[in-house]
Amino acid sequence: MAKPLPTPSNGSVTRPKPSYSSLAELSKPFILDSNSRSYKHQYANIYFVRLVELRPIVEERAQERWKSVRGKPPLLPRILNLTRSQLCYIVGTVYLDMPLKPNVLEDMARDHWLAPPAPRAKFYSAQDAVHLEDESGRVRLVGERIKRERDRQGGGLVTGVIMAALGMETSSGDFEVIDLCFAGLPDKLDVQAGPSKVNGKGKEKAKSDADVEMTGNGVDVADSDKTWVALVSGLSVGAQEAPADLKCELLVEWLTGEGGAVSDQLDGGRIARLILAGNSLTTPVRGEDDKKIKRFNNSNKPLFPNHPTKTLSTLLDDLLSSALPINIIPGPSDPAGATLPQQALPKVMFGTKDKTAGLECSTNPSWLEIGGKSFLNTGGQTIDDVFKYLPSDSRIAMAARTLEWRHIAPTAPDTLWIYPFPDADPFIIKHRPDFYVIGNQPEFETALVGDDDSPTRIILLPSFAQTGVLALVCLETLECKTINFEVPTWIGEEDLKEENGDDVNMDS
Repeated sequence: MAKPLPTPSNGSVTRPKPSYSSLAELSKPFILDSNSRSYKHQYANIYFVRLVELRPIVEERAQERWKSVRGKPPLLPRILNLTRSQLCYIVGTVYLDMPLKPNVLEDMARDHWLAPPAPRAKFYSAQDAVHLEDESGRVRLVGERIKRERDRQGGGLVTGVIMAALGMETSSGDFEVIDLCFAGLPDKLDVQAGPSKVNGKGKEKAKSDADVEMTGNGVDVADSDKTWVALVSGLSVGAQEAPADLKCELLVEWLTGEGGAVSDQLDGGRIARLILAGNSLTTPVRGEDDKKIKRFNNSNKPLFPNHPTKTLSTLLDDLLSSALPINIIPGPSDPAGATLPQQALPKVMFGTKDKTAGLECSTNPSWLEIGGKSFLNTGGQTIDDVFKYLPSDSRIAMAARTLEWRHIAPTAPDTLWIYPFPDADPFIIKHRPDFYVIGNQPEFETALVGDDDSPTRIILLPSFAQTGVLALVCLETLECKTINFEVPTWIGEEDLKEENGDDVNMDS
């Protein structure tokens, strides 16, 4: 039974109950049927479908972009139709030949007694070559425009992007690029009309935190009338470090109105839903004593000293009892498989049907609608993989770039594991959401992308276990703010750090 949030005046704070929908039409492509699931298909089908679906959009934008170019360069339907010294533009899929990128064939040919090199943080190098290919062939792209695009902050190219290139073929057979054109931001999703209808026009415009006021899209709403959605990533329930679980307890107390001052209780009462964006669980680790092989073992001591699933189930039960609906999205450390799209965690993991009422387990990625606003949620693997291709460290710019490319995971299946879809590419972004949530990132970042009338709020969520950051977004204004939860350093933890030779921060 739901418990009202307490207030000092012996009254109760009722949580807002905005409309909710799982947007089944948009989320259905991410759900894999266990009866028909097969890994016998070739990944080439995904690239072909991606090119077929995005080529008309890129061609239309390229024609509009270059219609005033002198000589009226034509669009060549096939890359093999290139003619030397003829100004034209072509459309295809980007492929980067990167010497530092892992190669499966080289790993298999390596001598077994040689240790493999340590994994690199980035594949980018000055020796990379950019190619554009379609169903007919491939051509190498050269020129200063390509160099600037690869090196500039907020830009870059990765394998799998569909784009158009304006230029001409050189005597060496390469294609010297003058300008580039991408699919651009898609139109805004109209959740009232459904996925078949959209509103707003996508524009290539992004605003950072310094340029964005907290009112978001300019709507003036009183604080008492605002409806908030809480976003958390990386709870890592069941970790060996005690402060990680203590932060989770502080989070639960704040969300249920049992901790903090009167203002904290009122703020917690305006939260309509909680979204857990990946890595809610951590991999259990055996204790040191349990690693020893025992010939005779009559002890009832559990093999694992902690039970992450039971601990998380208790936390969710406390939150659900306060009438707070929850959405769980799997991440890299959750037991949901290694390939995208990760399937929803079974609700039976967290208790009976009565205890999990109000709990929604979603796929990664997944779409949601809350209070008339659309959410596109991911566990963070897509941006982590794009990060390896680009020289820049700005992950918020990379997230905005995926909207401009109209693809959640452009580097899949080249270096990002995904299911081999035979006749579809569900990661194509056909509609732009109101909130684009990406979990498990190094630090919190947010930005507005799009025009002033229909912007999209991009939110990068860090690990809550490491940073204690809780993000709140307002459904009416697209405002975004954070709350930090900290746990003092334990004396035992300080002694352990001193034994290991680590520096201890006495200020904490």
